[in-house]
Amino acid sequence: MTIDTSSRRCIQRNGQFRVLHLAVRRFMSTEEVLDALERYTKESAETDRETATKLGITQVLLSAWLQRAAQPEKCMLARLAGFLRRTGYI
Repeated sequence: MTIDTSSRRCIQRNGQFRVLHLAVRRFMSTEEVLDALERYTKESAETDRETATKLGITQVLLSAWLQRAAQPEKCMLARLAGFLRRTGYI
């Protein structure tokens, strides 16, 4: 799965410096996505049940992911990465 991350580059044009935001594609492992999910659940004021509801899964499945007893399927991993990206955790 690929997600976009940002990088910056400064250029000089007509004597002025400008910052360009360049999109860089990189692969994220399932482990990295689950680490970000774990950070989200720890830092969020939401309960695990509320987070699971937002993700469209059960609290039991969320708990299994966080304990690394199960891993999300590819399609769910992409949805999960999108959610974490929108919330600023990726």
